[in-house]
Amino acid sequence: MAVSIPGRAQNQDKKHSADIAAIKQAAAELDAAYNRRDAEAFSKIFLEDADFQWHSGALLKNRKEIDEHFANAFKVMPADYRHITTFQRLRFLSPDIAIGDGTVVIAHAGVAEDEKPYFSFLFTIVGQKVKGQWKLAAVRLMFPKTE
Repeated sequence: MAVSIPGRAQNQDKKHSADIAAIKQAAAELDAAYNRRDAEAFSKIFLEDADFQWHSGALLKNRKEIDEHFANAFKVMPADYRHITTFQRLRFLSPDIAIGDGTVVIAHAGVAEDEKPYFSFLFTIVGQKVKGQWKLAAVRLMFPKTE
């Protein structure tokens, strides 16, 4: 599991350091839930009315749909798939709204750094702090540009 935010971004706005740590923790919890194949724990990181859009355009419209999708996906997913989230950018629109950009890599456990992963997606997320906890309001996945 690798969650990173470049040091320059962290130093630009130290007033958000506790929120950055909380968002990094939420990403670590999301990765851990995925890696345990725990759809309920995975979906609880989302708001009730969150949406999740795949690179194909398919849209999951709320926490229940997200939970059902991943519960079914986890049943047939190879046991060695691991979810690795890395932030490249995180910015705050307000004290309780953040936008993050980064990558999600799906690779097998123990993958070597030079080994190609099963999947690699770019993501943009919108997070919202509700009652002191950061939750996902929206996720957008895209395939990286290939050359």
